[in-house]
Amino acid sequence: MRLMQATRLAGLLALVAVLGGLAVGMGTRAAEANDVSVRANVVVWKSKEGVARFCFDLRDAVSDRNREARQCPLRARLTVANAPESRWLRSDAVQIGPETAIWVRARRVGDQLEMGLGLSIEGEARGIRSRLWTLNWSTAATERWLRTSAITIQLPASLHAELWPSDGGMTAGAPRLEVGKPAPEFSLPVLGDDAGDPLPLSEARASGAGVTLIVFWASWAPYVDEALLALSALDQSYDQVQVIGINVYEVDESAAAAVAQSYGAGLLHLVDAEGSVAEHYRVDGLPELYLFDGNGVYRAVVRGAAPLNEILGAIEDAG
Repeated sequence: MRLMQATRLAGLLALVAVLGGLAVGMGTRAAEANDVSVRANVVVWKSKEGVARFCFDLRDAVSDRNREARQCPLRARLTVANAPESRWLRSDAVQIGPETAIWVRARRVGDQLEMGLGLSIEGEARGIRSRLWTLNWSTAATERWLRTSAITIQLPASLHAELWPSDGGMTAGAPRLEVGKPAPEFSLPVLGDDAGDPLPLSEARASGAGVTLIVFWASWAPYVDEALLALSALDQSYDQVQVIGINVYEVDESAAAAVAQSYGAGLLHLVDAEGSVAEHYRVDGLPELYLFDGNGVYRAVVRGAAPLNEILGAIEDAG
């Protein structure tokens, strides 16, 4: 029995080892997908009691879908009459994208309420944005939302898809992908099932799988056919292994369906059209393979430059 298990494990490692040199850079296409521009403004509600409630609106400045989302941070209320003069107060931050947070800042200057936005990217706070908005608080209308003018903000990565009315993406508050930590949760539509609801990763993972492999791919990426063929054989040959495909940055939905049918038949394929999951998982090449153990804990990634012995060791440990 031990010999049989060892033989099956050797076969498993050999099949996965084929994938070690298949990852390729996404190049210009990924750069274009990461070119994110959003319009942002502050909105404030003045109650009859003189309490200001702050939120901010975001509008997609690139997409033609006219998407808009309102976010209302915690600790974003201010009794203006009692506020200290000229002292900046800030709301809690809201995570709007991978390692990207935004917040509202406000202060009272006499009868004026000055407002601005703060931005943090990868832990670096950018402070007050270039434009400052001022509201005459004593004459401002009550019991209604008051909107400032908007500014354009350039970001290095797409905003979390759950901010918009969309088909799915990263779950709000999902942590960064980190070795030894559970897989960040997401919810994505199934390739070819336009009418179905997005499928959460926690439901997509088979309960009996000892190892889950998530492969990010696109029809236009080189070597994707070889990778999907190997992974399909792996998925069908070993009950303890499950492979989930994620089609990302796709240019042709019909091409994706054809590739999945020809080379990845039998696999579950999800669609990350805008790349929010790929960016959160730090995908930098296609195809790219992420390995999780039976508890959903992230163990390793297979990239073209990854040392083979490290990948094989991670697979054996996860199994």
